Amino acid sequence: MNQIRDELMSNFLLDFLDDMKASEVGSIDAVTEELERISKLVDPETYAVVPSSIWKETVETLHKEVTDLFDIHRDMYLAAIEEGRERKKEEEETAHLSGEDLARAKAMTPEKMQRLSLFRVQKFFEQISEVKKNTVVWAQVNALSEESTAGDLPDNWEFTLPVKVGDQVEADLGGAFFPAEITKVAGSSYYVKFFDGDVMNGLDRSMVKLLAPPASDSAGGNEDSPPPGLTKKELKRWRKKQEKGKAKKGF
Repeated sequence: MNQIRDELMSNFLLDFLDDMKASEVGSIDAVTEELERISKLVDPETYAVVPSSIWKETVETLHKEVTDLFDIHRDMYLAAIEEGRERKKEEEETAHLSGEDLARAKAMTPEKMQRLSLFRVQKFFEQISEVKKNTVVWAQVNALSEESTAGDLPDNWEFTLPVKVGDQVEADLGGAFFPAEITKVAGSSYYVKFFDGDVMNGLDRSMVKLLAPPASDSAGGNEDSPPPGLTKKELKRWRKKQEKGKAKKGF
């Protein structure tokens, strides 16, 4: 599997994440062709039933979502640079001070507190979560298996569905949610390890946000109900897929 992933990723041209160049140099078409080639080699049967249009749509969706993530991280990086310049400016303006005057100038004010990374990055992680959610919804709508469905998920499924060890989540840290992994589940308490290595223990379920609904193990879901949060275009595509599935089954 790692070899397949590496082979696919190696064909992501440098222009793939450049909105201005991707279509001009044919990066999307090149990646689409490679995706088709590898998919056919890995699973010929599935490849044979996939509509020809889905391959390019998949790559275009990947391009959009990854480009959005790229832009968010770029903005986060620029915000950090701006904060660094602001702090350097403050240091230069207070270099001549000493004693109590210097202490007052360096005192933590509400404005400075809001500039701390803990608060500044929250909006970026909210944007990242939205991109992830959009990708999950797109994947649910375009799932090949007509026997499996996302079902009628509750509006707050991120905070109510079961969570297990190893799940990738976002955990509440001082009012902001950050990427983390579940390391232990003890009754209604959850232990997490954050992306930077920090840990928190005994979190309530409301403080742990699941990033994707668990895959359905059976066909027991409500196939007549679309996944929540679909756009009009996605809902139309979902209904069309359901109609095709019923036609095949003779309904």
